Amino acid sequence: MLLAVAVLAAVVLGAMSQRITGLGFALTAVPVLSLAVGPLGGVLVANVCAAMVSSLVLWRVRRDVDWRRYALLITAAVAGILPGSVLAQAAPSAWLELVVGLLVLLSLAASLWARRAPAVSGRAPAVAAGFAAGVMNTTAGVGGPAFSVYAVASRWPQRSFAATLQPLFISTGLVSFGSKVAIDPSALPPLDWWVWVGLVAALALGVLLGDLASRRVSVERARVALLVVAATGAGTIAVRGAVALLTG
Repeated sequence: MLLAVAVLAAVVLGAMSQRITGLGFALTAVPVLSLAVGPLGGVLVANVCAAMVSSLVLWRVRRDVDWRRYALLITAAVAGILPGSVLAQAAPSAWLELVVGLLVLLSLAASLWARRAPAVSGRAPAVAAGFAAGVMNTTAGVGGPAFSVYAVASRWPQRSFAATLQPLFISTGLVSFGSKVAIDPSALPPLDWWVWVGLVAALALGVLLGDLASRRVSVERARVALLVVAATGAGTIAVRGAVALLTG
């Protein structure tokens, strides 16, 4: 029961962050979902939920989407999803827990470092960022930080970047989910229908609360809260994977 409450709370908080800052759902929810249903199943559920919450947010920011950059980034991301899917299916559970936890922590560190990154331009950095996001989204459910590093380094305006992330998350989430289920249909965790209803309700509540909070909470404060929650969850799952490897 306590873990179920933690999952719903993480989903609500992640959806709020997504509405306020443009990203953060996966970073918040993946570690808790992975603890609840396992690393592979947790990432699969996160892929679906990320697509749903981004669909809710996209309607509000659709006018600011840069569809040209979206096309370039999603093409590269899809190219990275297939090897990521194979890796996710082949890795033992303990190794995957360790990888998921470390990738989330690395993603958080990269997001902080990105502000000091030198300016870049051209298609090559976008392709590299998209490919990395595809691999990370499939293995760990967190592709946003790779996009963030590119956005900061390319001096992409925040308003347009946050809006363009939404169709990117929808596409990468659905393609990642589809590719992994196609490789191994049993990878989808056997969740009851009411669990999915609860997740959808938590997503909708999170977006609604994010709408209200965005008028009072600054983007910087929301990001700090996101970093704390995501780092705690990622550290927990990484330690659990490491302990399982050492004691196995």
